[in-house]
Amino acid sequence: MVIPPYDDIPIGVCVIKRDRQDLDVLYANPALRSALGTATFKTLEELWPGTEMGDLAKRLRAPVPPRTATLPYTHPGTDVKRWALLNIDETTHNGQDTLTLWATDISASKEAESRLEEAVASADAAVHQKSNFLATMSHEIRTPMQSVYGLLELIEAAKPPADILTMARTAKGSASGLLEILDDILDFAKMDADQMELDLFEVPVRTLARGIIEALAVKVHGKKVDLKDDIAPDVPFVIVGDPKRLRQIIMNLMGNAMKFTSEGSVTIRITRDIKTIPLPKSGVGLRFEIIDTGLGMSPEVAGRLFQPFVQADNSTARKFGGTGLGLSICKKLVEKMGGQIGVLSEAGIGSTFWFEIPTQEVDINAQVLNMPVLDGISVISVEDHPQGAKEIVKSLRSMGATIESVPTYGEALDLIKRRPFDVAVIDQGLPDGLGLDLIREVMEIRPFMGLIMYTVRDDKGLQHSLQSMGVTYLTKPASRVGLGEAVQDAATKAHKIEISGPTKLVIAEDTAAVRDVLSRQLKTLGVEATFVENGLQALEAVRSGAYGILFTDLHMPEMDGYGLVKKIREDDELLGRHFPIIALTADVQMSQRQVYMFHGFDECLLKPVSLGHFRRLLVRWGLLKEQAMPPAPASPVLPDTSQMGSIDHEAIIAQMGGFDENTLEMLQMFIEMTEPLIQKLQDAAQHNHQHDLKEIAHSLKGAARSACANILGNLAAQLQDDAEAGKGTKEQVAKIGSAFQAVKEDIKKLTA
Repeated sequence: MVIPPYDDIPIGVCVIKRDRQDLDVLYANPALRSALGTATFKTLEELWPGTEMGDLAKRLRAPVPPRTATLPYTHPGTDVKRWALLNIDETTHNGQDTLTLWATDISASKEAESRLEEAVASADAAVHQKSNFLATMSHEIRTPMQSVYGLLELIEAAKPPADILTMARTAKGSASGLLEILDDILDFAKMDADQMELDLFEVPVRTLARGIIEALAVKVHGKKVDLKDDIAPDVPFVIVGDPKRLRQIIMNLMGNAMKFTSEGSVTIRITRDIKTIPLPKSGVGLRFEIIDTGLGMSPEVAGRLFQPFVQADNSTARKFGGTGLGLSICKKLVEKMGGQIGVLSEAGIGSTFWFEIPTQEVDINAQVLNMPVLDGISVISVEDHPQGAKEIVKSLRSMGATIESVPTYGEALDLIKRRPFDVAVIDQGLPDGLGLDLIREVMEIRPFMGLIMYTVRDDKGLQHSLQSMGVTYLTKPASRVGLGEAVQDAATKAHKIEISGPTKLVIAEDTAAVRDVLSRQLKTLGVEATFVENGLQALEAVRSGAYGILFTDLHMPEMDGYGLVKKIREDDELLGRHFPIIALTADVQMSQRQVYMFHGFDECLLKPVSLGHFRRLLVRWGLLKEQAMPPAPASPVLPDTSQMGSIDHEAIIAQMGGFDENTLEMLQMFIEMTEPLIQKLQDAAQHNHQHDLKEIAHSLKGAARSACANILGNLAAQLQDDAEAGKGTKEQVAKIGSAFQAVKEDIKKLTA
């Protein structure tokens, strides 16, 4: 075989026969043989010994050989390891398929690469060591500082003489400041070691900005400085981001601006006018600006501000305080968010610190994440800001919680004394007191409740105090997920109320179908109850002293629920007690706290009552042990109920805990018990007896809604209202008859 003349070139060349079995060497030029020190050889492995060549040989036998490879070799008579880069070409010589290997010495670059790897490893080790030192130092100092803070807090709580109280509060403020510095050091250590992770949740932009202004307003200290926000109308209401870290950045920039501004204003401006980052393909870019009218600075000073431990000049640490870590942390956080940060300033004019981040808009009616399930959890929210209160109620109610919202310390205390809640979400700054003091009172009255401090104040000392009391500390604005998870966690940690007296239930309900549903639910929960059919029987049962709580319908013969609760409250005044009474009704208006409390009730359960809500209420009042719901029995194979419009399939599963034989039996019994009501309704309509129409329609409404026959229930509710005004009609009764017939047919299909 004639091989091209490669004898005189300095690069090693080797031509091998391409064979699935053997890689015979057809030619090796003098440069390659000299470098390898091999005199006799037949195959490639003999020419270039070593395990690395063995691995490469396997790849060369493949249908598609590699194009390049890096192999070590040793000069003859030395132990010096060198490296060669192989470029591999598929060639043909005299009709024979061959591979040509071109070997270039790359030892110098390999050595440089090795030195670089060692340097990087050494630098990483140094960073790791420094981060470990900072983290350890932070934790070690924090432990004694928490003890110091706790003792100062106890001194303050003991109400010492005024001079000692002043000293204790001053020292406590200093301790709180040191805890903030330790947090900065820990954050810096985490980011330096690349261990900081962002949590992506929903961030309400306007609530974030205005909450920060509210939190910092207390730090103005008599300065003639206005704190303002300027948010462009096209800025989304909710974005995806890390609310805690965004708040940290803005708080830091705002805090710095306030330090250096003695008069004028500090403004948070938020727009979509990004200048330094590209517009996200599937999102929005936001620009945050903190604009002050303070001292300002020269471009030279501004250029070094974002370095660790650097301040505007050497005097700032003495005059204004601080470690110089804040802006460095802000820079690292913004860059981790994929953004840019900077400052525009002029000495004597003021400064504008800005940062830009890419993000995504969130539909305020959508859920970007799976929300916690808070079904049946009872929450009291103590929040005086109308918009903030509205957001809390809307968020928690969307997850299934039942929630009462009050704006003041006094109203909250009165309501908590009146009835138990699973969780209280309390703001710190209330019009008539501090949230911390309210929490202390609540812990005395209801030690079983889960407690959350939800505040705009980022106070490390307050946070430490609350955590030592077992209270969750949550900074506004939390995402819906964050708030929901905090409530869920607080509810699981809550203890059951202790009841020293009777715990048996008495339930006053005149409609047989409703009694049947409630008795089945209580049997599932393992709770005993006595059922009575009117208010007089219920009053007699309560006065017997054998029962601990009353559930009562409102419209009943002999004595209705309103008369019943009035009598029991009169007894309470004589006996010096407060007997718990729960209104059990299909009247949505009665579910309003102001309404049911005005009439003397402690809570309201709307029909149809779901099994989960019933269970949570019984646990809350100490009548049922906290435990997992019993597993639902295996459901029989039933027809598809999704198209059966007369019955709410999902509601009935929530009410009965499943759709099984027990559920079918309940529905059949509903038909049997309701048919006489329909006949009575038709007779009353025939004789135009409006009073009878109203009473029968009320019973039918409760029975239908308890069976989740909502169309029938709504028609009965409308007839009840119209008949009370003397306007009930035969046409309405005819529609009710048709709706009842549809329910019968759907239930018949289920049992066919």
